[in-house]
Amino acid sequence: MMNMIDIAQNNKPKILLVEDDIFMVDLLVEELTRSGFDIVVAGNGADGIKRFEESRPDLVLLDLLLPDVRGFEVLKKIRAGAGGRDVKVIVFSNVAEQADMKEAEELGVRHYMVKANYALPEVVDKIRSVLAEKDRE
Repeated sequence: MMNMIDIAQNNKPKILLVEDDIFMVDLLVEELTRSGFDIVVAGNGADGIKRFEESRPDLVLLDLLLPDVRGFEVLKKIRAGAGGRDVKVIVFSNVAEQADMKEAEELGVRHYMVKANYALPEVVDKIRSVLAEKDRE
């Protein structure tokens, strides 16, 4: 028999965090876990692709500057795989170039957040907002 704790844990939105900065990972994991999300962490792009396939998250929080594979390449590979076309993605990066923002939009990114401009509670609010959006056609 499944108890209520098991059911509640299974209903938590799952976030895949693709981020190589250990300090940022620690901060985000703590804040997102406290806010009721299940977190899967990938420290580089290749691991992000693998973990996406394994975990099938509800949302991907993606850094663009990764040590092995550029964040947009990770996103393209996720989008090309099973279940990746419709997954909600938020770019969370210190890259603030217009060309990158345009590419993110073309790849169906729901929101582009420059890390320096947001406090952790604002990141949580944005994740909740994106998760609540209706799926795009």
